[in-house]
Amino acid sequence: MKMYLAITMTIMFFANVSVAADWSYEGDNGPEHWGDLAPEFVQCRVGLNQSPIDIVATVDADLPALEIDYRSSTLELVNNGHTAQANVAPGSFMRVGGESFELLQLHLHTPSEHRINGKLFPMETHYVHRNAAGELAVVGILHEEGPSSPGLLDFQSNIPKELNKPVPFEGPLQGTPITKMDKSYYRYNGSLTTPPCSEGVRWFVLKQPVPIAIEQQREYQSLIGDDARGPQPVNARVVLE
Repeated sequence: MKMYLAITMTIMFFANVSVAADWSYEGDNGPEHWGDLAPEFVQCRVGLNQSPIDIVATVDADLPALEIDYRSSTLELVNNGHTAQANVAPGSFMRVGGESFELLQLHLHTPSEHRINGKLFPMETHYVHRNAAGELAVVGILHEEGPSSPGLLDFQSNIPKELNKPVPFEGPLQGTPITKMDKSYYRYNGSLTTPPCSEGVRWFVLKQPVPIAIEQQREYQSLIGDDARGPQPVNARVVLE
């Protein structure tokens, strides 16, 4: 029970960071102003390792395999006004380089937040994980226009219209695209892409895009609107592949 409560509290932090200050994706509370909205958001303005980025220059490296072991179903779906999020029950893990990260939640952005050589994609899914030390690792999946994605379609069709009103959802994570696709990836050190833009996040952006029907992207956009932060300076960081 204690573990369940701890994970739930962490999930609710990601779902409700807007409690600290009003922020949005446009206007006076948009991304260019996030760093000035609250003291705890200052990293959005002064951070040197911010996400997302446009992945252009990379360095070849012998990267460890990304292992996905997702077993649980989601606990609930939440429309928090910034994204549609699936909060996940304990028991699903990502393993890389001998480290284990438990899946906390997954959520969507449209259009994509990351770009590849300047290319913008219709949508991006983020799988947010945490290790025993409390460090975060996020796997980003880019979506390109093509056939519909059944795993995402089931998720999208159940997104609640009422804000911050969680609804139960039983969707086996084994059916989501990440469990079946090639897991070659780009690796870099970054941040959360929403306030408070905390740094120290390990990013794994998968190279293989997953197709979605454009109707899926438009359905999500009509409910949530555009919810993507633009590319941030790479600065002195190295992107490995």
